Amino acid sequence: MEPDLDTLAKRVRFVRKEKKLTQAQLGEMIGADPSVIGNLERRNGKSSSYTEALAKALGVNLSWLISGSGDKQIENENAHDIEHNNDKTSDYVIVGGTTDYPLVNVPYKDLKASCGGGYVNLEHPEQKGVIAFTVEFLRENELPIDGKGLLLMHACGDSMGYTIPHGTLMLVNTNEKEYDNFISNKIYVFNADGESICKRAFKNLDGTVTLVSDNTDKVRYPDQIVNKDKFYDFSMEARVRYTFSKL
Repeated sequence: MEPDLDTLAKRVRFVRKEKKLTQAQLGEMIGADPSVIGNLERRNGKSSSYTEALAKALGVNLSWLISGSGDKQIENENAHDIEHNNDKTSDYVIVGGTTDYPLVNVPYKDLKASCGGGYVNLEHPEQKGVIAFTVEFLRENELPIDGKGLLLMHACGDSMGYTIPHGTLMLVNTNEKEYDNFISNKIYVFNADGESICKRAFKNLDGTVTLVSDNTDKVRYPDQIVNKDKFYDFSMEARVRYTFSKL
């Protein structure tokens, strides 16, 4: 038997806990500060400007969330929204299995990062489509669950060896491109004099950065040491967070 759910605040709190979401996670899903959720639940609010967004994020019927009457499950308008979202991505891969939330579309652009000497992309690359990800997949991989800053692009060349073979589709996070947040021994996409390159990067104690190819042929792909001033000329573009390779 469900507890007394006579206010919007109680209904939001009940479903949030049922979905095992924190206030911060729910706030992020609706594009609001976690304090919005905390204030709503703590003050037992009876209305909110985020009600429609909350209904979609929690996967419940909007009219039930507002009034507490009727069927809690999604139906009619909300169900149509989710079906439409799935329809938009039906020609593409959906990554992450089953989900309780609307799918997150990530743009798939005609961009390449060279695992080698460099690749010059068009200034305004064509968007080839989208690939849909589940909120659960993004959260598990510590990626923004609204998809903002995520991009799909291809690798070309063989300097990254078996780690990222030629033609690999890469999911990159353009939010991770600041030197202060640079994590050593991770793979990044850099822009070097207008050319896009993909390398494993190491931060050294003297402030330099070593760009390393995973290919063991160091004659063809030697390590490159970049000082901090020149590093900014390279302009880090994104961190490679996930790869999809053909077998």
